[in-house]
Amino acid sequence: MDYPPEIERMHQAIAQLPGVHSVCSGIDDLQGITGDDLRLPDQAHLPHGALRRTNGGLTNEALIQFEFQLEPSATAWRSLEFIAWFVRDRARGGEFLQIRPFALPPEHGEQTQLGETLRWHIDLFCPDTGDDLSPQLARVAELAKGLELAIRLYGSRLGQDELK
Repeated sequence: MDYPPEIERMHQAIAQLPGVHSVCSGIDDLQGITGDDLRLPDQAHLPHGALRRTNGGLTNEALIQFEFQLEPSATAWRSLEFIAWFVRDRARGGEFLQIRPFALPPEHGEQTQLGETLRWHIDLFCPDTGDDLSPQLARVAELAKGLELAIRLYGSRLGQDELK
């Protein structure tokens, strides 16, 4: 899939962290989503807790979501802790941003899914989104730039030689 350069830059920033893989993203229009809609399977990826607080999306609100997976390693856990700090720090600074886990049910039919479906979502809530996504893409570019800077500053704590 071809992503806008701003989105691709964020993918690359996340993917360079040790133990992180399978970075992808999407955008959803949250306007019109109701609390009842969150029961539907095609809404499973949405941040249910946040949306239930407002009974769905706000007027002209979009969600840009980055998803990634981790290797089962101590290195990957350090990277996750680093990303969690970065997201928390940006949220404290005023960004409408959160990180959360996502997983599928332990079983589906006869198939065991437990241990195979854990992913992490970085949710960027974008109020006042119109037809022009340029302002939101500029926010993503700033987010990516901030993550790149944090990695340069603290990469040695992650094992700089392990950065991709």
